[in-house]
Order: sequence, then C-alpha cells, then structure tokens
Amino acid sequence: MKRRALTIALALLLAVIGTGAVLAYVSRANARAMAGLKAVTVLVAQQQIPAGTPAGAAWQDGSLREEQLPAGSVSTDAVGSITAQLGSLVMSTDVMPGQVLLRPMLVPAVQVSGGLAIPGSMVAVTIPLCLPAAVAGYVHAGSQVAIFDTFSSQGMGSGAGCGGSSGSQGSGTVETRVVLPRVQVLAVGAADSSQGGSTTGSQSQGSVLVTLAVDQADAERVIQLSETGLPYLALLTQASQTGFDIGSQPLFQH
Repeated sequence: MKRRALTIALALLLAVIGTGAVLAYVSRANARAMAGLKAVTVLVAQQQIPAGTPAGAAWQDGSLREEQLPAGSVSTDAVGSITAQLGSLVMSTDVMPGQVLLRPMLVPAVQVSGGLAIPGSMVAVTIPLCLPAAVAGYVHAGSQVAIFDTFSSQGMGSGAGCGGSSGSQGSGTVETRVVLPRVQVLAVGAADSSQGGSTTGSQSQGSVLVTLAVDQADAERVIQLSETGLPYLALLTQASQTGFDIGSQPLFQH
C-alpha cells in the first residue's frame, strides 16, 4: 500500500510540475505576443517635408504628428518625439506623407548639400533600377541595402526595359554576387524614362532612381555596375548579415 501511495503521489507531483511548466510557457508566449501588439508612439509625416527642414520646425507647424502603431510593425529606428537634441537636426531628404520618421533621416544641417544630406565624407551616387530590383518600392530614404550584380564570363545580353520582361541572357558561367554588403539610401524617386528626370507620373513604368551614400571607391563600383551590370538591391535590417562571397561558385551555366 505504501509503495502504491508513493507512486500515486509521485505521479500527482509530476502532473503538477508539468501543468505549471505548460502554464509558464503559455504565459511567456502571451507576453511576447502582447509586446508585439502593444501600441507605441511614432511621428508620421502629415504632408511632404522638404529636405533640410529642421525636425523642430516640422513638429511645430504640424508637418509631423504623433500616431499609435503596433510595436511589432515599427522599426527600432522610429522617432517617437522631437527632443531638444533632435530638434536642431534636419531632414536628410524629402519625407513623404504617411512616412514614419526614422532616426537616420535626421542629420546635422551642415551635412545638407544641394537639398540632400550626405553623411560625413561620403558622396551621393544615383542609379536607375526597375521596381522589383528596388525591393518593390519598400526601399526609402534611411534604408540600408545590399547591392548585388548578375554577370557572365562571356557577357550579358541586353534585356527589355522595366515595362517588359527581362530578356537578358548570358553565355558561359552566370553568377550573382554581392558588390556592396551594406549601403545607406539617401533618397528614392521615380525615374522619367523620356527625360531622365524625377517625376511621379513615371512610376507606372516600374523604374525608380535610388541615391546612395558611398565613398569614392564604392562610387566607382556603383557607377560601373549601373553602366555595365545588372544591379539588384536587398533591403536590410540592423540584424541582417551580409558580406562578400568566399570563392566563386557559378549559379548555373549556359
């Protein structure tokens, strides 16, 4: 009887421990889910804010307004309020209506050149991209991107424009490789295919102009890629890991 009672007691104890562990796991899972749904305050542009506008002035005139968004849908770089430290900083590029203000968009006024803020000793270089190659429009000022190129050992054929299917075909060994593993985007605009300028009406053509902050050596790579290669962007987060490929393994051969 004593052995049987001891077995029953032990079984009950294990059941209690197991139930407690399940309840603790569920509680933690619920806490994580609620944390993602918890509303946080962010600043959202109510109208287009031109590059060079001080953040304090944009807040004072109502160009920026507080909005509540789920924490899980907001970048960690989102600005929640204009502090004294941020008030004197200016917009690095035009901020579009409905866009969440991100910390990388704010720079010291001395960095603004010709209406565009260029970090430190960097230079600004613009390349044209078809919309899919620009991450379907999700790349914006302040984004961090990796730049890839697809190339062939015997050259790539010319493909259709952004309005049609890409007919580019290479002969020999064809590869896609990282050209620059992490680059800051300064501005994004629609490309005017007829005049080479910037206009919103040409977005239907699927072409955009992406302006990047790079040093001289990387500017040379980006320009060469734009003129002779097939550039493609990947949108990065702070946790994204990108780097140059070790070795060179062909993706496929013709």
